[in-house]
Amino acid sequence: MPLSSPSRKIRVLVVDDSAFMRKILRDIINSDPELEVCCEARDGVEAINMVKLHKPDVVTLDIEMPRMNGLDALRVIMKQTPLPVIMVSALTQEGAEATIKALEYGAIDFIPKPSSSISINMKEIRGEIIAKIKEAAKVPRRFLELRRTRLLRAQKIKTRKPSVPAKTVVAIASSTGGPQSLLRVIPKLPGNLRAAVLLVQHMPPGFTKSFAKRLDSLSKIDVKEAEDGDPIEEGKAYVAPGDYHMEVEMRRGKPVITLNKKPKIHGVRPAADPMMTTAAGVFGRRTVGVVMTGMGRDGAQGTVAIKKKGGITIAQDKETSIIFGMPKAAIETGMVDYVVPLDKIAETIVMAVNKVNRGGAGGGSFAVSR
Repeated sequence: MPLSSPSRKIRVLVVDDSAFMRKILRDIINSDPELEVCCEARDGVEAINMVKLHKPDVVTLDIEMPRMNGLDALRVIMKQTPLPVIMVSALTQEGAEATIKALEYGAIDFIPKPSSSISINMKEIRGEIIAKIKEAAKVPRRFLELRRTRLLRAQKIKTRKPSVPAKTVVAIASSTGGPQSLLRVIPKLPGNLRAAVLLVQHMPPGFTKSFAKRLDSLSKIDVKEAEDGDPIEEGKAYVAPGDYHMEVEMRRGKPVITLNKKPKIHGVRPAADPMMTTAAGVFGRRTVGVVMTGMGRDGAQGTVAIKKKGGITIAQDKETSIIFGMPKAAIETGMVDYVVPLDKIAETIVMAVNKVNRGGAGGGSFAVSR
């Protein structure tokens, strides 16, 4: 059962050492009739006590605090009383790196810390915070109890690969719950994968670079934050940078990445649909589309585009999706070939890549693989 029900408000614990920041978050949360701040805490020690005492539905948790920081508090909360936690992260390199660790420790999502000039973009920030709290409150407790985890260990050695233009591409879309899920998919891909990987994860600027570096440290394939004009090569993965759409085009007979700041799609930039659609336009039937956990419909249009070109499409199943919105929307198009749990996504990608490289393609009908 979800942690909240329509009959009562979603109760939120706000944790931050700044009284000013607690007031900003309290005002935003209390402005929605479905939410209420039930309690506040100034550091990790108080946060742990408040969780035990008030049993909130969702926690917003600052990272840098005295006595006990947010990361240490998160580890204790997820071990003792698992519940949805949304990190509130500073827009710095250190804040981004700590946020990626927090997602590995079990945080559901994160929001950039509102600045003192919040009034300038209050409407956008308010909408993001409220939407993420509401989605987090829907995550079943049984799912949270499975998310007690440790940081994954980095790969010691990577094999140097020749630069070979990709003839096959894997286009991945993910949002809420995506970082921690991708950390369990991309590292399983073989270093000799005969395809490139294009990855759109909904994240703001600054966080995508840290996320790409973390993926790269764990994976056999090379992972980097994409740059405009990057050649798309076999055995390499490219993460769309925050606040840029990533698309694919041919230049001088070779596939390359282009970045742009066209209007937001589905309220986000980067969005996966333009990446998936342009990838299908360049790679045709040698495109494998994957839609993973996340709220909204991003990736559904891209799934249709890939299937129409004869490619293979994959969606994460409901049982392992932190938020089933994006995979559900893709499945509802009738254009998904395989619906698989998280721990089967990597092997399904490899199977699909091998199939299209042998000249096969998606079967054009809905199939479920377990």
